[in-house]
Amino acid sequence: MENKRKVKLSKGGKPGLAYGLFKLHVRLVHNLTYYRNIHYAGRENIPQNCPLVIVSNHQNSLNDALGLLFASSSRGKRKIRAITRADAFEIPVLGFIMHGLGLLPAFRLSYGVESLSHNTHAFDEASDELLLDGTIIIYPESGHQDRRWLGPFTYGYLRMAFEAAEKSGFEKEIFILPACNHYSDYFNPREDILIKFGKPLSLAPYYERYRQTPRTVQRELNGIIRRKVSELMLDIRDSDNYDTIDFIRNSYGRKYAEERGLNPANLADRLISDKRLVEHLAATADRDALTTVYADAAELNLRLRQLKISDDLFDERPSALRVYGTALLLVVLLPAQLLALVANGLVFGLPRLVNRRIDDVMLHASFKIALPILVAVPLTNLIVFFTLMATAKSLLVTAASMLSLPFLYIFAVGFDKIRNKCISRARFLKLSKRGKLSETVNLRTKVLKGLDDLLK
Repeated sequence: MENKRKVKLSKGGKPGLAYGLFKLHVRLVHNLTYYRNIHYAGRENIPQNCPLVIVSNHQNSLNDALGLLFASSSRGKRKIRAITRADAFEIPVLGFIMHGLGLLPAFRLSYGVESLSHNTHAFDEASDELLLDGTIIIYPESGHQDRRWLGPFTYGYLRMAFEAAEKSGFEKEIFILPACNHYSDYFNPREDILIKFGKPLSLAPYYERYRQTPRTVQRELNGIIRRKVSELMLDIRDSDNYDTIDFIRNSYGRKYAEERGLNPANLADRLISDKRLVEHLAATADRDALTTVYADAAELNLRLRQLKISDDLFDERPSALRVYGTALLLVVLLPAQLLALVANGLVFGLPRLVNRRIDDVMLHASFKIALPILVAVPLTNLIVFFTLMATAKSLLVTAASMLSLPFLYIFAVGFDKIRNKCISRARFLKLSKRGKLSETVNLRTKVLKGLDDLLK
């Protein structure tokens, strides 16, 4: 499993031209096309001109690495390396991009005891990079998580950091920076992402103790750093009631945010509100009442899924005029949608084809961005270029058509979102007129009142 390909660094850890061009291409796809809004918090906490290890939660595979990579690189000109799960490097497209961006493989015990010896090369390279005042991004959880919770941390990142300090004779001050990635939606494009950084922690005060009791110091620091990462993110620790709590924050959570002066449509505000809501629920003293509310909320969630409508429609109360007006607009825009789908057929089609064979759904978003970056976007541009140059024979028309491709992609995704919303509104109106929502309305009212009573 050991992968011996390396990405060469120019002197002093500075990025080379090829790396810079490839990274620019990836950044454009990631920042301008795939995500709708990218929020940053705490970037002023990123220290400059010093060895830095960024420690983050891991919930979305390649997308996590890209988000932190671009958020961190905007604060300096150093090349940044990331250490991520080794098995992802065995997937041709992901592996190529990861190597191209300078990512390094980390082997877990689950890959076999003998595979752990392969970490020596990656960690040695990373510690050498630290001594050049480089930045290393690492995910200490055992793989990515499939929910909004933080798994246990391994000690590898601390061993790497202290080994780098030891190589310098404990002269270099190495910092650990807690961070998190937070998504409005894990799986679909044109959603929002938040990259958040905490306060950096210097390892220098621990050097002397580390020389005496390295394992004790690592264990102590690991607990501190994991707690700092948990404080940044949405960490739902009640696994038994996870689905119900997640439903509550996505429904009642809107009201909870507004009552506290926060904007539920803003991902940064929503993270603050959701964290407070989850903590508020966990701290509820009346456990019997909470159990009852959870049971009612779980039943409500199930009913809404069966009816194929979303909770926000009860607050929105869509009108027939709005539904018919939206439907008419979609019909008018249908030719543009067909053009957008044809123009970006490879961008949409290749990830769908591959993801059908990928059981781990948390990898699906990685292919939705990786395949366009490496295959679909370059190939589509080549096809458009040669086709139009052969037919229109106009460089201006060809260039304008190529520049329109990402906007057509954005249009196509937006069209599908509006269409799905329109279908949901139409279904809500139909069920409401037939009197099939009365029991659901009563149950929802009961859940909201129960939560109000608990959280007042």
